[in-house]
Amino acid sequence: MKRKLPPLAALRAFEAASRTESFAEAARDLGVTHSAVSQQIRALEDWLQVKLFERHGNRVVLSNKGASLRPRVNDAFEILAEACEFVQRSTRKLRINVSAEPAFASRWLRPRLSDFRDQHPEIEIRLVSGWDQKSLQGTDIDVIIHFEERLKEFVHISDRLFPIYGYPACSPDFLKRVPGVVRLSDFNHLPLIHDNSRLLWRRWFNEHLPDSTAWRTGYVYSDLSLAIDAAADGEGVFLADDILCANEISQGNLVRLLPDDMLCTWYCAGVTGDHSANSAVKAFLDWLISFSKNQQNAESLPSKKSPPE
Repeated sequence: MKRKLPPLAALRAFEAASRTESFAEAARDLGVTHSAVSQQIRALEDWLQVKLFERHGNRVVLSNKGASLRPRVNDAFEILAEACEFVQRSTRKLRINVSAEPAFASRWLRPRLSDFRDQHPEIEIRLVSGWDQKSLQGTDIDVIIHFEERLKEFVHISDRLFPIYGYPACSPDFLKRVPGVVRLSDFNHLPLIHDNSRLLWRRWFNEHLPDSTAWRTGYVYSDLSLAIDAAADGEGVFLADDILCANEISQGNLVRLLPDDMLCTWYCAGVTGDHSANSAVKAFLDWLISFSKNQQNAESLPSKKSPPE
């Protein structure tokens, strides 16, 4: 049913004037002139056929009719404001900023973000690849995903995601250049590929060839993805894994050399500041943890795939 209503501008002028009991104050609140408020009030009084204000010189006071109208007009504007806010909330995207270790960001997280977006179209993810705390300075990061030992430098760890088990691997072309079956002693002479530092290969040698110092040799890349690419291109032997190197392993660009593997690290997630109360952050972490559990269930950890004959 069509309702007959007075002009909204006149009701806005009445709400402001009845709240302040001053046309001048109402004009300042509404950003209009004193005469404009006076004209709108007069138009509303003509429409209602009642006096809403008693004029006493430069002062105005609500009449009995005006006093009875005021709370109803206030309630009506509250309902309108809530209705508009509801529509804005339903269409406004929430945004969270996620920083992730570069290899994790490009090789694991980015390809899976479409699943999160399908489940939460109202949340926008801004993904930043970051290696250290310095790279995060001046950014408004909500969630950080990194190696467990590095994440402790940034924030309190909230959740472990999944472990990374490494094993020696190389490209098929590189393997052809190695005479016979690869044995432990061969690692004293094979070119090694390191990511960021020589720590992982040092641990591997301590377990398998404790008297060797060959871990000190080889090529060091500052980024894990670069190290994986170098191994796939045939530069040497790398401690690969079944998660970050999944594409290279499945496509045959990296082949496993030995059956045993070594726990290299855990990928973990942490929340910065008080962002844990953010509903979008909570939704992202819930999705991330669920997806990482699926990852662990899908993989046989530790992996025991046989090396090539």
